Amino acid sequence: MWKKPASFCGLALMIAVVAFRPPAFAHGSQAAQSTAAHEIPLQVIVVRSADEAQQVLDRLKKGEGFGQLAREKSIDPTAEAGGYMGMLDPATLRAELRDALVGVRPGQISGIVRLPSGYAILKAVEDGVPNNPKDADPARNQALAATGAVKSSPDVGGQGEAEGALIQFPKPGNWNQDPRKICDIRTQSLADATAMVQKYVGAENQAFLKLQPPLDVMQAHYAMGQLYAYQGKMDLAVAQYEEAYRVAISDIPAAVPMMEEALGVLHLHKSEMENGAYRAPGKRCLFPMGAADASQKPYESQEAVKYFLKYLSRRPDEIEVKWLLNLSYMTLGKYPAEVPQKFLIPPSTFESQEDVGRFVDVATEAGLKSFSMAGGVTVDDFENNGLFDVVTSNFESCGAMHFFHNNGDGTFTDQMEKAGLSDQVGGLNIMQTDYNNDGCLDILVMRGAWEAPMRKSLLRNNCDGTFTDVTKASGLTEKVTSSQAAVWADINNDGLLDLFVGNESSPAQLFLNKGDGTFEDISASAGIDRVAFSKGVAAADYDNDGYVDFYVSNLSGENFLYHNNHDNTFTEVAQKAGVAGPAHGFATWFFDYDNDGYPDLFVTSYFVSLEETAKTYLGVPHNATTLKLFKNVGDGTFRDVTAEVGLNKVFMPMGANFGDIDNDGFLDIYLGTGNPSYASLIPNVLLRNHDGKYFVDVTTSSGTGELHKGHGIAFADLDNSGDEAIVAEVGGATPADSHALRVFQNPGHGNDWISLKLIGVKSNRPAIGARIKLTVENQGQGSRSIYRTVGSGGSFGASPLQQHIGLGKTARILSVEIWWPASNTRQVFSNVEKNQFLEIKEFADSYTKLERKPYHLGGSAGSAVALAKPVAGDTAKKD
Repeated sequence: MWKKPASFCGLALMIAVVAFRPPAFAHGSQAAQSTAAHEIPLQVIVVRSADEAQQVLDRLKKGEGFGQLAREKSIDPTAEAGGYMGMLDPATLRAELRDALVGVRPGQISGIVRLPSGYAILKAVEDGVPNNPKDADPARNQALAATGAVKSSPDVGGQGEAEGALIQFPKPGNWNQDPRKICDIRTQSLADATAMVQKYVGAENQAFLKLQPPLDVMQAHYAMGQLYAYQGKMDLAVAQYEEAYRVAISDIPAAVPMMEEALGVLHLHKSEMENGAYRAPGKRCLFPMGAADASQKPYESQEAVKYFLKYLSRRPDEIEVKWLLNLSYMTLGKYPAEVPQKFLIPPSTFESQEDVGRFVDVATEAGLKSFSMAGGVTVDDFENNGLFDVVTSNFESCGAMHFFHNNGDGTFTDQMEKAGLSDQVGGLNIMQTDYNNDGCLDILVMRGAWEAPMRKSLLRNNCDGTFTDVTKASGLTEKVTSSQAAVWADINNDGLLDLFVGNESSPAQLFLNKGDGTFEDISASAGIDRVAFSKGVAAADYDNDGYVDFYVSNLSGENFLYHNNHDNTFTEVAQKAGVAGPAHGFATWFFDYDNDGYPDLFVTSYFVSLEETAKTYLGVPHNATTLKLFKNVGDGTFRDVTAEVGLNKVFMPMGANFGDIDNDGFLDIYLGTGNPSYASLIPNVLLRNHDGKYFVDVTTSSGTGELHKGHGIAFADLDNSGDEAIVAEVGGATPADSHALRVFQNPGHGNDWISLKLIGVKSNRPAIGARIKLTVENQGQGSRSIYRTVGSGGSFGASPLQQHIGLGKTARILSVEIWWPASNTRQVFSNVEKNQFLEIKEFADSYTKLERKPYHLGGSAGSAVALAKPVAGDTAKKD
């Protein structure tokens, strides 16, 4: 008989226990409330890795003090108080923590619990309040709070198990400095973990398993199923889930509903894979699906229906499972007719209130073919030929970037190898910049988000269609972090772009551009080096004092607003400005949604809860915090206008960006949604801005409701038609959740537009941070102003720096005004023609018209050629 080695507890069983919530309490707060309906004093320690957590747990078991270890090791805001959280009702905590406290008596500690922000250990304080604690601050517990008993989606897909394997795997000291070495270690760690758990649950070890507690056996089979599901070995995954289900039926009745939901999710995912929904999505992934898009191989969807109905027979009011059941019937082409009436979500629930025309996915026809896990996307002219190229990254540690060269005829060619990007594997968010002001756009690749710290890559554009990795030479590899959040901005108006990086569970970083190709880390002296689990960073001069400020969106705790003190230092003013929320922040950006000349602030909440998103569609009150829109009042403060503009919704956004889908001059929003679980099947969301007054969900009418995981988002006029397409990098956090790129072509709305390419001279060359004011007269409506700031848009996905600006119908441009940050000068051009591409250089007395021929994405309708023509007689006023 094979015996469980000591090291097994450090990997496979750790994975099973940490990543798998006790099934008796996995659904909602009802069970937890019944076991702990009163407040108890609690302490917590949160550390960054499973290794650290195991070391802390071992020291606690040897008798070391919880409070002292919290002060020494914890990254949670409660560390200074010895981890003391206060008197809390466990029902108000996150589901993972709530479940971990079941059976924990006063004086005892919990096991290790995996959280988005790290790994936690709890203690129920034995003698009430610990000695000499600081007053418990409820704000410190935001990362651990359930926000009103939010139900988490079931963990199906194995991302946590694969991550745990990577963290536990022995690694050399410099492993995270080389993308290829990261790839090798990821591959080996997954193989080793799979082999170890296979051996534990294998036939040769069945005699040993029979002697183990049923819960351990069930969790081991589930962990094995998770590792198979991660790799896309769906038949093997289903078999292991069914083994866990049999154990539950026999010995753990309370776990049966959870296993039924998990099996339903797994079968539904298997159905989508077998029916090509990920590689060739077409309309079958656009929510809500019609009968014409039914699966050709129905068996797995039928199995999903069977398991969801079993679950609902016990718990008929579960919104999440009702949603998944209705979705399963859609894949069978039997929605709504054959959905049991008591579980039916009617089609009217998903209807758009407005018709904005149908956006059609043209990615395949245009040659924009990629199939990848989660990733970023940036669209811009990287070859200075007047054509927008498309660059994508891949979260898979061995997954390559794509560099889609624009052929100028409506098609693209992947020139990744030619561009020198073959070794740039495993990136998540990416964005363009021109850090050295040579007029050629460079690329920054972020890594390590949700995982272990990994190096960034700064890729210098060689101005010949190739890139060189200059990360080490630039000084950006000195401290390796986990991040997907960064923004380029000139903090001191010296004409050089500096870099702000928001990190996960480590201090933020600010790199000052020294102008010689290197950067200086001034994080501490600048006062921005707070520790948080940051997921988004945005930059804007929110108080119009001539200096750029930063906003940091954090998944745990309050968000930060850093006001620029004009001396390379910043002061955190989020509470004072009224923008500290929401808790559980993610994507964020500044934009002037109402065109009043002041940058407003949009920030999403992020809860791993399909149920909370479904409540948005059903009109049911949320327990989770909604999206937030903060209107800039103009006095350095903001007002929360979320409800009055119709954005008090929960959508689980990850990638997100903004653009003008109908060229009316008001910026619209597209949200890429989801989480790593295969249960996270919710549509991406398109929100139309109505004259800066309110937003309307037009997802269904536009056909942009891609059902799978949305990450990098960009808006771009790819075909020089004067309308912005939506480029969406789709794919989840596991290889089996990889997906094809989406490019939703704009149907056009007949409104006018103008496209402005700004070139800095004293200001940074790509003009990031330059502000544009258009004064426009629309027939019968008088004049109005439209405002833009040069940047790439949202905090996950990058649109072109060239600014596409909608003007509305029958527009006449009275003036174009540009403010330049480094020189603090303005240019004003009068009576500019509409529907054209212009280039404007800082200090110039005239602008240049760029002749760009429109073409059809996916097929040639004439060649697109960029010709520069100075326009005589259009003089600029400068001050």
